[in-house]
Amino acid sequence: MQDYKPFNRVVERVQQQLANAKHRQLLLLTGDKNWCYEQCTQLLAHLQLPSFVLSKSTHLINAHWPEHTHQILGQECAHAVYDGYSGLVPDKLAALSGVVQAGGFLIILLPELKELEHWCDDALPLFQSFGQMHPYSFFNQRLAHLLSKTTLLHLSQQNGWRCITDTNLSTGEIDFTEQQQCIELIIKTANGRANRPLLINADRGRGKSAALGIAASKLSDKKILISSMQFRALHSSFKHLANALNLEYQAGNKCIANMQYIAPDQLLNEQPECDLLLIDEAAAIPVPMLIKLLHLYPRVVFSSTMVGYEGNGRGYILKFTRYIKTHFKNMRSMTLEQPIRFAKQDPLELHIRTLLALDAEHHSLTLHSTPLQFKQLQAHQLASNELLLYQVIGLLTLAHYQTSVNDLRHLLDATKQHVFVCQQGDNILGVCLIAIEGGFNASMSNEIAQGKRRPQGHLMAQTLAQLSFNADVLKQHCARVVRIAIVPQHHNKKIGTQLLKYCEQQLQSECHWFGASFGGNAQLLSFWQSNGFDLVKLGFQKDKATGEHSALVVKSLTKSDHLVEQLVAQFEADFPLQLLDHYSQLDYQLVAKIVSHFNTHTDSITEQSRLKSMLTSDYQLFNIKPLLWRRFWALPYSLPTDDDNFQYVFIRLVLQNWTPKNIQSQLGLNGTKSFNTLFKKAVNNWYERISHNSKP
Repeated sequence: MQDYKPFNRVVERVQQQLANAKHRQLLLLTGDKNWCYEQCTQLLAHLQLPSFVLSKSTHLINAHWPEHTHQILGQECAHAVYDGYSGLVPDKLAALSGVVQAGGFLIILLPELKELEHWCDDALPLFQSFGQMHPYSFFNQRLAHLLSKTTLLHLSQQNGWRCITDTNLSTGEIDFTEQQQCIELIIKTANGRANRPLLINADRGRGKSAALGIAASKLSDKKILISSMQFRALHSSFKHLANALNLEYQAGNKCIANMQYIAPDQLLNEQPECDLLLIDEAAAIPVPMLIKLLHLYPRVVFSSTMVGYEGNGRGYILKFTRYIKTHFKNMRSMTLEQPIRFAKQDPLELHIRTLLALDAEHHSLTLHSTPLQFKQLQAHQLASNELLLYQVIGLLTLAHYQTSVNDLRHLLDATKQHVFVCQQGDNILGVCLIAIEGGFNASMSNEIAQGKRRPQGHLMAQTLAQLSFNADVLKQHCARVVRIAIVPQHHNKKIGTQLLKYCEQQLQSECHWFGASFGGNAQLLSFWQSNGFDLVKLGFQKDKATGEHSALVVKSLTKSDHLVEQLVAQFEADFPLQLLDHYSQLDYQLVAKIVSHFNTHTDSITEQSRLKSMLTSDYQLFNIKPLLWRRFWALPYSLPTDDDNFQYVFIRLVLQNWTPKNIQSQLGLNGTKSFNTLFKKAVNNWYERISHNSKP
């Protein structure tokens, strides 16, 4: 056993330096599992102060392993322990690093670094699809390489202890200037003119949640509602409000003085009145939900973490910021850069950001005359080339509403996953991440088709089999686009189309079908339809992340296959009736985009003659509506296009069976006469289109 006394002295010295500098540090214990547990137990006893221990092991005191990352958030401890032997889950490690207070250590337990390169930890199966598991981890290889180059406090069973040099002997200072400016902006939002929302973005430890509570204490005459997906994330806000007012605070108290917690769904359903609405961790709430709240409440503050600890990402910042700037010209925004819980240049934060590639973000690129190149990247290339890895991750974070730190490990360790890119020189202009699914034996295929088994990582293959009631589909391979991202300033230049075409060529010999699943909206569906993909399913429930119904689009990669044709016919047969009921609230622009690709059907001469006669009479809505419905579905390409209101009225009234009163309210029409005039214009516009009897 190692002589622990010298290490104790080193720890004490470093701890004093950290406390003085108001910094935190990474401390690595590497060796056999039991040795690591023994050393960690001794170290925690020596440190004495409370520690947050993340482990599945019973050998570590007060250890626990919460299922969800949000159960770690909103807490603070002098020190924290991450047991790598319980599995390396990047989300959990990133969240745990935020728990450590200034002057503290994040202690990580791992095998020796040479062994880590070839080590398969307990979490590896979480990042590999069923039936596709391989006993190696490029994530662990990269981690071992980076740790071996990093200057940190390290106690090794084989090599003893390695000490960091005295890197910072100065006294750390916390600058509250930014936070004070943020507090003043919140107060200004509450007291100033209506409809001037405030957007606050920050990394963890920047004091944004504290700022909400402090601002509330200075607005004692205002009724304030505060909302977040997880109440425990608001611990800091309520604690700082209580402290500012000299009130006792007990964790779990959802109402203190003038500020009360309300869950986002309750907020939308009940719409209670308030003078100011505060929304913390806004990126964890679907953007459509945020937009509704934005229009319901005239004074609202949106606050969120930029790095995806909460399972969110920069996609939220881009998407929601774009909307808010377009519709609220007088909006305000602020990004908190200055840490509050620890001093600048905190070693632990810098280590974690490097190890988990948290600084990967997209940078603007200029397109030049050099030809575009398309290629496939291998996981080992990404694991060994940080510049390449950062470019790929930076682009992928733009492509999906919810991103998380776990995405890094999925990218490196998912075995049947292909990464295709479009490059110009050394610059990546586009990334397409594709998962290969299916390829099961007959027995497993039957069990999946019957709904008895749901193997991880085979979403599209399962759906195709269940929609077609054909277990044989699962014996073949299919390719699902997990994410596709193109550099934003080069959208609408057909780069995405070219990249998909290249992917298709590479996959043709391996897969029968090529598809994608995404939050259904008109713009995205238009992109996939323009690239030859057909919509075969629309989810019945709205996705929690996007607030939209999940759409599945597919194209066949073999000429002899009729599966897609069959599924398209099924969808087209079911959709008209589903629109009257289950999809009655579906966005009308999405409805228009869906039906524009439907096939035409033979219509009876009698129906055509009857419609023509009725349109020349002073018809009533209830008389003509059934006829319009049947005639439309014979020629579904024929929606009115001259005016958005014409299309809106026709879809809502005829296809989705809305009441005239509901439509009047949505369009702000004054009285029945205005509605009838608009309705008849919409019908006449539609009839003119079908009279030409040619699909545009």
